[in-house]
Amino acid sequence: MFMLLFTLIQQVSEFSTSSEGREYAPPDSLLYYLVLIGSSIIVLGVVIFAVKWFVWPGEQSEDHIKRKILKDES
Repeated sequence: MFMLLFTLIQQVSEFSTSSEGREYAPPDSLLYYLVLIGSSIIVLGVVIFAVKWFVWPGEQSEDHIKRKILKDES
């Protein structure tokens, strides 16, 4: 039983490190790089605004829901 498990682990290891049967190469075109750059800019912008609005929400109105929740009821 142990020998079978050892053989299976060895085969999986050899398969995962070999390049046999894999013919993947990223597309090498201008459109690929434009989509990659555009999506990276969008993700970066979303992260920046999410952090900014989390740290400095900027809500100042007196009837905002946070004021109703945080209002001392005593």
